[in-house]
Parts: sequence; structure tokens; C-alpha cells
Amino acid sequence: MTKRKKIKVHLTRTSLPSELLEEALSEIDIKVDIVESSFLLAAHSKVKYDLLWCGCDTEDALPATFQNRIPAIKFVCRKGPLCQLVNLMQELFPGEFSFMPLSWPIPSHYAEFCHYAFTLKGSSKNTQFYILKPDEGSQGDGIYLFKSPTDITQGTLSRNSVVQTYIHNPLLIDNFKFDFRLYVLIAKLDPLEAYMCKEGLARFCTEKYQKPSHKNIGKAYMHLTNYSLNKYSAEFDRSEQDYLGSKRTVSSVMKALKMSGIDTDKIWARIEEVVFKTLICIAPLTKVEQLNIENFQVNTSQYFHLLGFDILIDQNLKPFLLEINGFPSMRTDSEIYDSLMNKTTIPSPVDQKVKKIALKGALHILLKNCTDDSYCPIIQPPLLEGEKKKYLIFEDCCQLFTLFIKRSSLRKGSLLGSSGFRTFVRTCKILQIVRGITNADMDLLYINVCQQSDCNSGKCLSFMSFYRILLTLSTKTFPEDTLVAGLRKFVDACFKNYAQTMKITVAR
Repeated sequence: MTKRKKIKVHLTRTSLPSELLEEALSEIDIKVDIVESSFLLAAHSKVKYDLLWCGCDTEDALPATFQNRIPAIKFVCRKGPLCQLVNLMQELFPGEFSFMPLSWPIPSHYAEFCHYAFTLKGSSKNTQFYILKPDEGSQGDGIYLFKSPTDITQGTLSRNSVVQTYIHNPLLIDNFKFDFRLYVLIAKLDPLEAYMCKEGLARFCTEKYQKPSHKNIGKAYMHLTNYSLNKYSAEFDRSEQDYLGSKRTVSSVMKALKMSGIDTDKIWARIEEVVFKTLICIAPLTKVEQLNIENFQVNTSQYFHLLGFDILIDQNLKPFLLEINGFPSMRTDSEIYDSLMNKTTIPSPVDQKVKKIALKGALHILLKNCTDDSYCPIIQPPLLEGEKKKYLIFEDCCQLFTLFIKRSSLRKGSLLGSSGFRTFVRTCKILQIVRGITNADMDLLYINVCQQSDCNSGKCLSFMSFYRILLTLSTKTFPEDTLVAGLRKFVDACFKNYAQTMKITVAR
């Protein structure tokens, strides 16, 4: 009889129940020795664990073979950076990245939003409502619907948020709005390897849906699917059956949709495409942001991350990415509140079922280095082949930026200062690529972009700002080409000149 593998696990400040973890590992024939602590594992600890599952942010290199948090991913999961990344790719590939509602980070893009909204307001058929979400908000906090830019409060404009067009035609079941929480495993960041769990949570509103109007936009239980809000509703149904109630399994909802004549295979294929393209957006910038983490490069752990993708399906069966939860809850209980808001906690069979499937499959892939029937592959090395290779342009832009971050004397993590920018201009021979431009022009371009920068100091370039410079220069150099074709030619020329100047070969 083959001896079962045994691993050491350290749980720190996490919603993941140790019993659930033990059950999941047992089903893949792994025994476990679990240590739970409210303190972070010390970086210099002499005890090395096979798995560290941490429920809080940590940027330290910790003694574990596998760590459940890719440190820099929290930045790209924020609503503002995420919508900027998707907007960027939509600009390069029109129509191919339209899987998010139209989005504007504010206050930085408030003027653009106002122009759009007031232009639309002049239309006699204008029925558009909008939804505002705090950039780093969670659990429905601070979210509200509105009709006009003038409805946004001054307090909101003083903090980072995102405004999106509200999807007024969601797919309904029994006249209730719902969305999906799907679990996506990033098994490796470089090279990118990712999988999506075939099971998830379907989260229902607790008041029957009506199209938004001035009379009902304040009804959170009608318009917002967040469990953290709807659990307070007197109408929240905590059914023990996974195909009933206010929280169900995705598979049961898909089965019901299929029985009603809807092509669920088409929905799944479209959801997989949304997840794939989202990962193509966020992975390169995550690697850039890791330059902010001093200890990341010295850690020998394999970082992985389980993300929560929130997907809404409209009546045309088009999936929309609402947001990414960088740290989805692994709790398996449910909260009940009485009229005095006293809380009682009871087990949630739906959460237990779904999260055990998600956890077991993820650990099976990671710890046994094999496929799992509960997950479908989204991206596996080699990263992109065939038609999809065109999306590597964003990866190349990030890599070009990283080359000069590493050589910059500024040493400000993922920001590029003036000296690093001038090194970029000189090393990549920008004045030879862009005819008629001078060093003074480049300095002025740097200053202008820095003044509009999305980073705090305003005196250096974030990747987003650097990308805007690349796009400006490529458009000037190759005006007859499409944006993406011109950018591809410009970036290729930069890499070629860099390699010649440095007398090295750049792996891409």
C-alpha cells in the first residue's frame, strides 16, 4: 500500500477553515499537519512549511514552498487600475475587450465621463444610468446608482472611484437579478499559467428586478447582488438545496438555464474568453508592480493566487466582468440577523460545497502538478500562439519599461524617473526612430505626461504613463498604421536598438 503524502501547512489570519482544507487535501490523498496563528510567519523562521495560506497582505519572503498570495496582484485587482488596463487593450483591439461596462476612473477621468454623459443626455432616447464603486471598496460599501454626473457627491470626487454604465438588461431567473462568483487559479505568474474552476457561486438579489428609474435606484436589494448586502434582507433565502435560495451553485443555475432553452455552452465559452483576456491585461503589470517589493526576488517560494471573478450575464447572453476580488472569502458559514441586528452564524451547505471543490482542485494542480477535472485550463505555457500572439504587445511594453526601471538610479520601485527616461531615449535611439524629434521635445513630453500622471508624486512615470508616451511616439512615427501595428513596429525597433547598444540579446 502506497504511503500517503504528508505536508505541513501554516494558516495565518485567514477565513479558510482548517477543517475544509483538511477535507480537500484528504480527497486528493494528502495528509496534513496544520498550524494556525494570528501572527505572520517570520521570514527567518527555521521551520519551512509546504504551504502558507495567509489572509492578510505580506511582502516578505517567507519559508514556504507554496504561498497563496502573489504580493503585487492587489494593485491590478483594484477597480481603477483594472478598468484602465481593459480600456487600454480595448483601444488597441477595438471590439475585442468590450467585456466590461464602459468605465471611467475618477477623479482623473471625470471630465471624460461628463462629456460622454452630457452628450448622451441630449438624446431623446437616453435611459442610461450609472453605478459608482470606490476603487478599493469591498462588500458593496460605498456603491450607488445615479443618473447624471451632477448626482456625484463632492466627497466621492475627492477619493479614487470608478464610474460604469449600469447594465440595465441582466439575465433574470424568476425575475431576480444574479451574478456569478467564479474562482480563477493563477498557478504561476511567470510563465503565466491559469485555470478556472467549473463550479462557483450564483448570488441573487432579494427583491425582484425592475429597470432602473429615479424611484428605485436606491433599492440595493434589487440592483446589487453582493451577498454582504443582501444577507441583511428579510427576504434572503438560506435554502439548504444548492439549486434554490439566494445563493446557489453556478452548475445548478446553468442547468436551469439549459432546461429553459438557453445555450449554456456558448455562455461558458464566452466566460472563458473574458477570463483569458482579463488575465492577459493584468499579468504583465503585476510583474511590473512586483518591482516595488524588496524581498520578492529573493524568495524561492512558488506564489499562486486564487482570484474571485464576478461575472454578470445580460439578456443577450453576453458576460460582463464586474470586478475581480483579489482575496475572495473562503468562509463556509452564513450569517442570520434578527430585527435588532443580532447575528447568528450557521453552516452554509452551498459555500461548503463550492469552496471545497475550488480549494481541492487548486491544491491538486499545485501540489501534485497535474490537471483536475473541476478546473479548465485558461492559459498554459507557451503563453500565446497563433492568432493570440498579437496580445503579447502589452507584455512587450511592460518588459521594455522594466528594463529601464532596473537600470534607473531613482530606485522608486515601479516608477521611472527623468534619468531613467533619458536612458531609455538614448539607449533605444528614439531620436533615430522618430524623425524630426529632439531631446528637448522628449523632455517636454516627459514633463507633460508626468503632470497628468496617475502616480502620487507627479514627477515620475508609472507604467500607464510610459505606455502613453510609447503610443504617442509610435503614432507620430507610423501614422498610416493601426494603433497596434504602429506600436508593434515602434516597440520592436526599441528592443533592437537596446540590444545593439547594450551588446546583448534580449529574451522576449
